[in-house]
Amino acid sequence: MTFLKTLAAIPAFAIALSLASPADALGVAKRSAPTWGPPSTYQGQWYVTPDGCSYSRAQAPGYEVMWVLIINPHHIGQPAAGRHCETILRPSA
Repeated sequence: MTFLKTLAAIPAFAIALSLASPADALGVAKRSAPTWGPPSTYQGQWYVTPDGCSYSRAQAPGYEVMWVLIINPHHIGQPAAGRHCETILRPSA
């Protein structure tokens, strides 16, 4: 592509990005309702959802437990996280 064609394509690309939602512009998968993690009584370090998403327990002093997505959970024998996986889970009541 020549320099002038490239230069002319930039405004069109900018307009397309401005019309897209942030999730569309970043290529993020759309998610429906928030997903809840294991029950609050669950004491393990790792949790795998029925659809194959792997999470690790995280808790700062004074805060509730959160489950953070493991992108590459090879150390627990699971496949890489899919686009359908939520980034953070909250424990269910």
